[in-house]
Amino acid sequence: MERRKIRECAVLGLAATLIGGAAHAAPQQALNKSVTIAFSVTVPSRGSDGSTQANPRAITRTYYISSQGRVFARADRRVGSKLQDRVEKGPGETNMRFSGNSMVGVLVFPSGAMQITINFDPSFSSCSARAIMGAEGGKPIVYKGLDGKTYTQTGPAQVSGVSCSVAAGNAFAT
Repeated sequence: MERRKIRECAVLGLAATLIGGAAHAAPQQALNKSVTIAFSVTVPSRGSDGSTQANPRAITRTYYISSQGRVFARADRRVGSKLQDRVEKGPGETNMRFSGNSMVGVLVFPSGAMQITINFDPSFSSCSARAIMGAEGGKPIVYKGLDGKTYTQTGPAQVSGVSCSVAAGNAFAT
């Protein structure tokens, strides 16, 4: 199972490299809609300072597909009640691409990646999502934590509690 996830991330990473910044037009039904996915990620890891951690990170990603088909993104991440951050990206800064009734993207880490796939019903009024993590050929995932430290995976990465919702309009307008 883990090898399949790693292989899928590698294939998607290669595909993202090959298509580069090419725009994939958003389907008409997706225009002027906001999509929110939420999930929890746990990666047992050792920090660059020798500390260990296995705390789950709560992640919420919101995407707005404008009436022009441009994708805007916001990522909210939180560990416990003290560490949190928000990152916003405009069109051209996010690698989310449409492929039929799906929106797919890859988040690249210093070592490893996360693939996010959002599948929509034909009217783009409901969705389901999947997030998988993996690394190349037995290498551990390496990522930067919310505390600024670099962490190296020491145990299996787990993604859980994935949810997805679609709403008409711009979620960032409020």
